[in-house]
Amino acid sequence: MAEESMTSKTAQIESDLEVPLGKVQPFRIAMNPKLLEAARSGNKRILDELLQQKDFFLGASVGEIISCLLGVIVEGNTALHIVASRGHLEIAKEICCREISLLAAQNTRLDTPLHCAARAGDEKMVSLIIQFAREGEIKEREVLRAKNTDEANALHEAAQYNHANMAKVLMEKDVGLASMPNSAGMSPLYLAIMTGSIDVAKALLQSSSWENASPASYAGPNKSTALHIAVLWSREITQDLLDRKPMLAKGIDSSGRIPLHYAASDGHHDTVKLLLERDPSTAYLSDAKYGLFPIHIAAMMGNIPIVDQILKQCPDTDELLDKEGKNFLHVAFKRGKLYLVKRIISRRPDLRKLLNDQDNEGNTPLHTAVKNSDQWSVYFLLRDKTVCVNVIDHDGFTPLDLAYGMLDGGLQFRMNAKFCIASCLALTKALSSPRELHDLESGELSGDETKEKLSGDDKFKKESSNVEGNEIERQVNVARNLGIATVLIATVTFAAGITVPGGYIDDDYPGRGTAVLAKEHAFNVFLVSDAFALVCSILATFWIMYAGTSTVDRHTRRRALRGAINCLWMAFVGMCTAFAMGIYVVLPPSCKRISIFLCIIALGAPLLADVLSLYKLCVLLITVGIRQGDALGV
Repeated sequence: MAEESMTSKTAQIESDLEVPLGKVQPFRIAMNPKLLEAARSGNKRILDELLQQKDFFLGASVGEIISCLLGVIVEGNTALHIVASRGHLEIAKEICCREISLLAAQNTRLDTPLHCAARAGDEKMVSLIIQFAREGEIKEREVLRAKNTDEANALHEAAQYNHANMAKVLMEKDVGLASMPNSAGMSPLYLAIMTGSIDVAKALLQSSSWENASPASYAGPNKSTALHIAVLWSREITQDLLDRKPMLAKGIDSSGRIPLHYAASDGHHDTVKLLLERDPSTAYLSDAKYGLFPIHIAAMMGNIPIVDQILKQCPDTDELLDKEGKNFLHVAFKRGKLYLVKRIISRRPDLRKLLNDQDNEGNTPLHTAVKNSDQWSVYFLLRDKTVCVNVIDHDGFTPLDLAYGMLDGGLQFRMNAKFCIASCLALTKALSSPRELHDLESGELSGDETKEKLSGDDKFKKESSNVEGNEIERQVNVARNLGIATVLIATVTFAAGITVPGGYIDDDYPGRGTAVLAKEHAFNVFLVSDAFALVCSILATFWIMYAGTSTVDRHTRRRALRGAINCLWMAFVGMCTAFAMGIYVVLPPSCKRISIFLCIIALGAPLLADVLSLYKLCVLLITVGIRQGDALGV
């Protein structure tokens, strides 16, 4: 009876040891501290003492010894997991001899000891585990193909951690590991390339077993292949993949993009050259969603060498159009890649003809640049006399119409991009759509309808109430910010007028209470400029108070703001002049160089403060000069 009980107990324990793959055992035994110490330190003597101590008692059963080896720590790792990750071969052999079922044991992440050994890159440990699996009752295939919670097998772990020799060993044991995807849909080869484990990728492709690898061995997420990702990382891997599977060059992902699209976006021109040499027809394949060809992708990303390479190997790709009817230069303008357009046009002047092409909505690159408020692209196009500035789109608008439509009629900064574009087009004698006069004369539209139609297409239409509300809010914000500056200038100039440079004559001397430097010419300039700055700042303050009052009508508010801005600027100039003269008059003749230098800095401050506006104004005038052929633009 006792013998039968012991047998059933052993059977129960042995059944607990056989952990089903893909399922964590619900009942775990805490690991013996001495066993944990032996597994971590690799001290086989501790393990031997532990096992001998169990065998010493006559009443001890085999089941009790086995239960000691079955203990786990918090994350469900057995002693074999620990020694496999640390490379303690002798202890691993002993544990496998004592309890072979631990080869299939899984922790809470469903990692088996083989996962741990592959992650650590221990080839000897992996070979040992596979050998015991082959010789024992555990099926070797089940051990090799076990998956963790990420559905990754041991080859995935070797690929992710760049263990090339480990990958070779696993491939020799089971070539089918290469065609098993993880939870992200990545094959080991794709994962290796994705994580930059190029050595593993080379090892896999050079493996003798790879000749019979299935198409799943090249698979990645979203229907992509290893070639889609290889073109971004390694030309050598790309070439190897093309040698083995030439059809991968035309493989499309879920977005309908081929590897050349990926290479064009973020690859190297040598890789693009290789892809086009193998199959030039790929340059003429567009994606499914937007109809973008590889040259469009390269232009969108501003990749000049790749655009050059595609044009060099496939010269007629400049005529390819996406689903919106845009050529690659049109797409570059849309994405603001002006530097690419400049470089390509400078190398290929014959491509200037593309600058007047219209898309499906009738927009030329100039229309696109105006809509994007890209003033530098507008300047570039206007400086090219082959560009026509009066092309009408399918809505009947010229670039000048669109530029005027972008202006909301409110307060404008004089060098605002939209204002500059409209001014530049107007100064270059660009024309508005002739339908404006026709519609007004025909009387077919009411005043409100005419205003809506002249304001541009749907993108530029706004409700008048919203426009007025936004304008009021903007003007009040401008008034609030300007008020700080005007009050500051008024305070500074008032204080400078009372505490004049050089001070006052003492009461003991004739002319007491008057300024010491009153007879100096520079001092008189100081007084005039300081008083001028004070008056201007006070005027600006009062006008800003009007502008910041919501009850004032918008026309009065706009005029008050403009007057306040002009007065503020004059106050700033006067304050700088007063400071320069004050410094000049108090410094002795021996410091004349320093005083002149300081005066130049102070007097130049207004110009430096407005340098951006002056620069933009100069560029605008140069553009107008070039367009009109004046000497200014030569």
